[in-house]
Amino acid sequence: MDELRMRLLHEIMGVYGPNQGQSIGAVIIPAFLGDFKKVLEKTDSFDEVSEEYMTEDKRIHLVLYGRKELGHKSSNFVVTGCDFNDKSLFGAYEDMNIKM
Repeated sequence: MDELRMRLLHEIMGVYGPNQGQSIGAVIIPAFLGDFKKVLEKTDSFDEVSEEYMTEDKRIHLVLYGRKELGHKSSNFVVTGCDFNDKSLFGAYEDMNIKM
């Protein structure tokens, strides 16, 4: 999960600059990831789902992909993909099964 947060912060800082990007990232990254976890919790299937997020100024468009996995005693939630402003943050061959 830390790798995803770091890549998101890097991209946000590229859009807004280092100072404003740090401030904005500290607010929207936990908000977007927290909301996405709720989306995964509510889904009834183990198929991949996606959710789109956009900042009010429309400078950031984020699409998160993920799914539920069966765990030992309960379901686990994994992020399987992430697009930031139409650019995939993880290459096709990178392991993107990040547990939430």
